[in-house]
Amino acid sequence: MRAPGFALACGAVTASPHDALFKAAFSQVEHVADELRHVLPADLVARMDLGSLALQPGSFVDDELREHHTDLLYTLALAGQPARVYVLFEHQSSVDPWMPLRLLRYMLRVWEGCVADDPGASRLPVIVPVVLHHSDAGWRAATRFEALVGPPAEAAGFTPHFGFALDDLGAQSEAALLERAASACTRLVLAALQQARGADDVAAMLRGWTGLVRGLVGETDGRRALHLVLRYLYEVRGVGDLATIEATASEIRTEEDAMQTIAQFLENRGLEKGLQRGLQEGLQRGMQEGRQEGRQEGQRELLLRLLRRRFGELPAALARRVAAAEGPQLERWAERLLEVGSVDEVFAG
Repeated sequence: MRAPGFALACGAVTASPHDALFKAAFSQVEHVADELRHVLPADLVARMDLGSLALQPGSFVDDELREHHTDLLYTLALAGQPARVYVLFEHQSSVDPWMPLRLLRYMLRVWEGCVADDPGASRLPVIVPVVLHHSDAGWRAATRFEALVGPPAEAAGFTPHFGFALDDLGAQSEAALLERAASACTRLVLAALQQARGADDVAAMLRGWTGLVRGLVGETDGRRALHLVLRYLYEVRGVGDLATIEATASEIRTEEDAMQTIAQFLENRGLEKGLQRGLQEGLQRGMQEGRQEGRQEGQRELLLRLLRRRFGELPAALARRVAAAEGPQLERWAERLLEVGSVDEVFAG
């Protein structure tokens, strides 16, 4: 068994913008600590050594549910004993009434892994399951496993009894979320997950984040968090809102120096020229739009977009190769992108 620690597992889908934002943000242990302080009982948090949080490899989510769930696993010390905290990111539009059952399955997988690591162990580590949910309707199902099991009461002793901690972003007001006791980075990410999909006025939403962006200036991870949120905003809102985002950023830029990073980011990204397409289904369609809006320039921007979506940030040298490439080479790389398993294979030869 691993050294005494506390583990947090959070759920995300790499093909989804929700997954990408969640996983990028909560792979940073300081954001995990913010979430645990908010969602778990204070007396439990007091027993945790949040400074020992460490990200662990692996996922426990069923393959067929990866479209809706993402998980990350962390360890930390809990009262000097081994512990696990499983945090599942749940982002489907409807509430999953069987969530306690799914969590029990995932918890068993964590425990089985612990036994496999240390067959001689005599006790299992504690697991504290947490669900971070962000549908507009909010969570409307049971949060305890025994609520799924019918009577009689005399059989209750033979039924697992546990619940999960729920951070239901859909049930919280925007003001309450912005005022949460957490870093500006954490609050900005949570605000984006809560508000970006359903906001009627994107400009007002962005202005409402001005205070958070101002707070990012003094945080080590601030610029990265802002870029992650802006990319998420583009992907969730689509082409139609890009002009509004640009105009609002320019407007705020004249009023708040701290918001200059938004305008700079928009300029550097070239507003992506409306090329918001998926990795496989939208590749050819996106290429056609790129040609219509600037032919090779559109192809370059689309290829960079798809490469980053699949492999993450590119080395500067590869980005420069794309920026200098001509149409036939760009198309060869785009075709390889659908077949290879690494960014190096795309550019091989």
